[in-house]
Amino acid sequence: MGREDKTPAEIRTTDKLKIQKILGEAGYVVEMGNSSVPTVVCKRREDMSKDLAAIRKILKEQRYEGSFGVRAPRKTDEMITSEETDNSEVMDEMIPAAG
Repeated sequence: MGREDKTPAEIRTTDKLKIQKILGEAGYVVEMGNSSVPTVVCKRREDMSKDLAAIRKILKEQRYEGSFGVRAPRKTDEMITSEETDNSEVMDEMIPAAG
């Protein structure tokens, strides 16, 4: 019983930001919504249950007991991703080749 139990009200923003960083380093896309809950955006809807198990394992290892979310990608997420890809292709075309 050496571990302190935290109630949800005692979970600090720094704990949530730490978890956001750890999940990001693990390869997940993490966002903090208006509710300040770290939410993992899965790459595909089919991966949600598999990702959820892996995320729970990471959170358990970090002793994080606060709220978190997992969601499927939205159509707007796909638009943003494709726009970023289009912009990076434009940037590649604008950079002159060395040599």
